[in-house]
Amino acid sequence: MEKDNELLLRKAYEKLKIELSQPENQYIERSAVQLLDELSQEVLNWNINDTISIFDKYWTATRANDISKEGTAKIFRSEFNNIFLKDQDVQNKIQSLILLRLQEPLDYRLISKIANVKLIEQLNRIPFENGRPLFYVHRLEIMIFPQLFTTIADRNKLDKTATLLGIKSDKVAFERVQYQIREKVNDFIHNERLSQESEFIKSAIAWWLLEVGNN
Repeated sequence: MEKDNELLLRKAYEKLKIELSQPENQYIERSAVQLLDELSQEVLNWNINDTISIFDKYWTATRANDISKEGTAKIFRSEFNNIFLKDQDVQNKIQSLILLRLQEPLDYRLISKIANVKLIEQLNRIPFENGRPLFYVHRLEIMIFPQLFTTIADRNKLDKTATLLGIKSDKVAFERVQYQIREKVNDFIHNERLSQESEFIKSAIAWWLLEVGNN
C-alpha cells in the first residue's frame, strides 16, 4: 500500500508541476504563495487588542482561488461574508485559531486543538437563507494552517482522496483527515527530497491524487 501511495503521490506531483507550467497557469504558484505570505505576516503582526475582522479580506479574496478554487461554492459566498463572518461567536473562534497559529508548534499536536475550536460546527448554529458556506470555512482553516493541511476544501473530494490513500475518514473531523493525508504527502516530500518546494506546492500535491488515481 505504501509503495502504491508513493507512486500515486509522484504522479500527482508531476501532474501538478505540468499544470502549473502551462502559460495560462504560471501565475498561480506565485499568487498563492504571496497571499499566504501576506496572511502569515499579518498574523505575526496581529495583537490581541486588534479586531479579528482585519483578516476577513483574505478569506474570499480573488487570489484565494489560486489556493482552493471556489467553483460552484461561490453561490454561498455572500452567506459566508454577510452572515457567517458577522457572527460574534464565529469571530471569537477565528481569533482562537489565529492564537493557535501564533502560539503553538506547527505539528501533529495542534490538530486536536484546531478541531476543538469547532469553527466548522458553528455552521449548524446559524440560519442561512441559501445554504451553508462550508467550502469557505474549510478554506479559511487551510489558509491559516497551510503547513498542516492540503488545498482540498471540498469534503467529498477530501474523503475520496483519503480512501485512495487507505485512510478511513467516515465521521472523522475535517482537520484530522486533512492532516492524515498531509502526513503521507510529507513522507513523499521527504523521500523525494522536495523540501525546497513552496508550502503551496506541498499542500497542493494531494489535490491531484484523484485525477491520477483514476487514470
